[in-house]
Amino acid sequence: MRLDGKTIIITGAASGIGQASARRALEEGARVIGVDLNGDGMPDGVEPVIGDVTAAATIARAVETAGTIHGLGTIAGISRSGVAIDELSPEDWDQVFAVNVKACWQWLVGALPSMRAAGGGSVVMVASQLAFGGGRLNAAYIASKGAIVSLVKTAGFELAPDNVRVNAVAPGAIDTPMLNGSMSRAEDPAAARDYSRNRHAMKRFGQADEIANGVVYLLSDEASFSTGSVITIDGGWTAA
Repeated sequence: MRLDGKTIIITGAASGIGQASARRALEEGARVIGVDLNGDGMPDGVEPVIGDVTAAATIARAVETAGTIHGLGTIAGISRSGVAIDELSPEDWDQVFAVNVKACWQWLVGALPSMRAAGGGSVVMVASQLAFGGGRLNAAYIASKGAIVSLVKTAGFELAPDNVRVNAVAPGAIDTPMLNGSMSRAEDPAAARDYSRNRHAMKRFGQADEIANGVVYLLSDEASFSTGSVITIDGGWTAA
């Protein structure tokens, strides 16, 4: 019960890593406010806030619903894979950054007053192993995840005096709807899956629960001396 008595907001709580993180937080005793465009898929026990994670009104509703905020997981993200860097539209670039980077900053700023009033808190964002290695046909997504690495470092440094910790997990390829959608856009989806899977030292995709375990650790007091850091959970992708 590492999160017993804590109120946690998790975005993207209806699927993938966000869903798994919400479920694990509940199992660890937290009260969880889940945010997503669609409530279907949120674990039983989550208090849903339905709305666009980039909208100020959604943030305000979630913060009001939560009251005191002890933790925040900005898990929601999107990808526009399968598009060459010189064919990606400015609109798609802006949308990826709006969801993957700007919204993380918006949620952090929105939760800060409550965290400060509570004497501190923990924020966990999601980067990617690709932020450290690069990739093909996914420039906006990869660049956005590199921005998350920089954001948690500067936020962790700046907010340390407030006892607000800001960290990130950097997953490898995780078997989620987002991954399946990305692979389906490849010219040869089966070959793309095989290449990605075998690129990891462990020769498999990760599971959402394996990343959620890292999220819960960073949200908990067990990670009390960790801020501005990125935990890589990538099946050996960056080591291979």
